[in-house]
Amino acid sequence: MKARRRRAFTLIELLVVIAIIGMLLAVLIPALQYAKEQATGVVCLAHVNGISKSWTLYADENDAKLCNGHVPRHAQYDNLAFWLTTSEFNGPYKDNAWWVDPPHRRDGTYTGDPIPCPLEDEAEGIRTGALFPYTDNLDIYHCPGDKNYLRATERGGKRSYAITGLMNGEQPNHFKCVRKSSEIVNASNKYVFVEHTDPRGWIMGSWIIDPYKEPPTWIDALAIFHKDRSTLGFADGHAEKHRWVDESTLAMSDTGAGSGAINWAAGEGEDIRYMVRWYVPGVR
Repeated sequence: MKARRRRAFTLIELLVVIAIIGMLLAVLIPALQYAKEQATGVVCLAHVNGISKSWTLYADENDAKLCNGHVPRHAQYDNLAFWLTTSEFNGPYKDNAWWVDPPHRRDGTYTGDPIPCPLEDEAEGIRTGALFPYTDNLDIYHCPGDKNYLRATERGGKRSYAITGLMNGEQPNHFKCVRKSSEIVNASNKYVFVEHTDPRGWIMGSWIIDPYKEPPTWIDALAIFHKDRSTLGFADGHAEKHRWVDESTLAMSDTGAGSGAINWAAGEGEDIRYMVRWYVPGVR
């Protein structure tokens, strides 16, 4: 009995198959990308939740004192002894340890300037910070959606989160700055940690806005690593994702804007109003 010859695909049939595969990929790739973004958001939420709880534990075990939320950069900070004796930090910050220390080598030599700094030195600053005994995990200081550290090999970007300026941060002499958890009103709504990037190579200082200017003004940009959402950590120790609605907020994040007044577009303002409402720790 003769074996039947198998008919090969015609060119048209092959083109149809290729077109179908292309259509499937066009549907699947965005879905996979969305799933990846969702996954990084879940991990980030867990990270900020852990850091926020560590922040409250530190205060609970230190007579309600808040850890210092300001991480300074200065060419003179060449060793740990200088940080402890300089008048700037022996004043408003003398009773509060920094939540993370500036980048330095294990012998204490400051390496945060010139910038960017080696990743390992930034990691060492995290390990010697006030919260590390509570977190005991370098990974939770970094959002998996933050890829800035990849832009320069072994340079900066280990940390993805910053403390706000009025939570014993970069605004120590501001009349609304608090230094104790007992001074915070409505802690479940007052955010402490924000996702942030710093174009200078590592996150310096604190994250601040100007809530008393009219209209209120962004000073530092937000980092938005999860499509149109960022993770916020609150003073009662919980974390949640917040969705941004203003196009100028999203654009501000994309440009990687650093310090300096950042205006929002006419007809917008929902995002800045939300952040202003819950920025000042001691008011309802």
